[in-house]
Amino acid sequence: MLCSHCGQILEESDLFCPKCGQKIEKLQPAETPFSPVEENPVAAEEEILKGQTEAASPELGQGNQGTVREAPMSAPIPPAYPYYNPVDPAAVPPKKKNKWVIPVVITVAVLVVAIFIVGGILAYTVATNIMQQNVDIDFPSTSQIGTLVNGKELSDYLGGTTDALKNGTGVLLTEYDGTYTNLDSSLMVTVDETSGQIDMLVACDRDVGFTVCGVSIGMSREEALTIAKRYVSDVEDYDDMLAGKNGEEYFAAYFDENGAINYLMYFTYTEDGSSGTNASAGSGIWYIGETLQQAWDFFGTEYELRPQESATVFAYPDEGLYFGTTDTEYTAQSLISYVGMSQDAQFSDEIYIGMGYEEIALFVNLSEIYQDAAGDYQADFSIVLDGRECYGSFSFDGPDSSTANSIDAYMACDDLTQ
Repeated sequence: MLCSHCGQILEESDLFCPKCGQKIEKLQPAETPFSPVEENPVAAEEEILKGQTEAASPELGQGNQGTVREAPMSAPIPPAYPYYNPVDPAAVPPKKKNKWVIPVVITVAVLVVAIFIVGGILAYTVATNIMQQNVDIDFPSTSQIGTLVNGKELSDYLGGTTDALKNGTGVLLTEYDGTYTNLDSSLMVTVDETSGQIDMLVACDRDVGFTVCGVSIGMSREEALTIAKRYVSDVEDYDDMLAGKNGEEYFAAYFDENGAINYLMYFTYTEDGSSGTNASAGSGIWYIGETLQQAWDFFGTEYELRPQESATVFAYPDEGLYFGTTDTEYTAQSLISYVGMSQDAQFSDEIYIGMGYEEIALFVNLSEIYQDAAGDYQADFSIVLDGRECYGSFSFDGPDSSTANSIDAYMACDDLTQ
């Protein structure tokens, strides 16, 4: 059985077409007396046609032999079962479309564009109002320059801890025997053994962002002097350095031959003579009271051995340093009681050989320059290092303290048992 609407094959039990939903109208055959001809559908159809012809021409039915007229053709009787009936596509209603999709998309797009336009207008309005009203923005003053370099103003960390320095600057520090340096050695820090607090900070060689009292490596002499005066009182301008202090905190900046800063320091110094001056590995006086092994570890064992009657001297000419012990039969644990320093050697972290008399006098109490029996110009000093009383002398190239520069120095300690 086929659907009369769409031609879909149907089951006898279907009430609606599973394809188009058309209700199935089942045709009921007319009730007629049973006739054997029904067994032969063709004969039955011929019988029906014969009856229709006779009805149209009664004379034929009465055996009239007159003119025979052809009975008009009747439409064929449809079969007793449904048949396929083609459907005009124009008669089928079109499927419904979602008419709301396009309007919604357009609306959302318009809203997004409107938001951007309104936001731009508001931003422009706010900026214009600020400019028209001359809003006073709080920019830091020049005196705050040192604190603006991402926490790299070193003077802020004096008296603090190395952890505070690491956290504030982000620098990585490597420790060696109480002295801390960063990876490229452009920063050096020393720590007081008793308190664990930073007592000296040094920036040198190249500018990596550190400042000391607002002054940075590479800065010109004039600019450095102007900025340092905002941080430090009593700043003095010497031949090759600037120096000043705030109470027991000292500032020093050294120049190269071109007049640019190449070495900066900020440190504490107690003038009562109880702590002397700062010293770290690499500077001469650091080794007073230390073992020979300490010097060998730092400078190596490529030294010149110079035995004397009552002492043994280990010379490092390239470093300009000489270490002596009173042990004529020395061991690695023999204590160093004498240190000699020649041109360009570091006497301490603040003092180097070649520095002028007045500059050295900022850190060490020097005597007046005098001429000894050999005709050399000398100035004596005495300091206390780690509880030990030490003494020594600087040699100068002339008698005038305002122009004299140091050419060598020595320091000794007679009693290393304290």
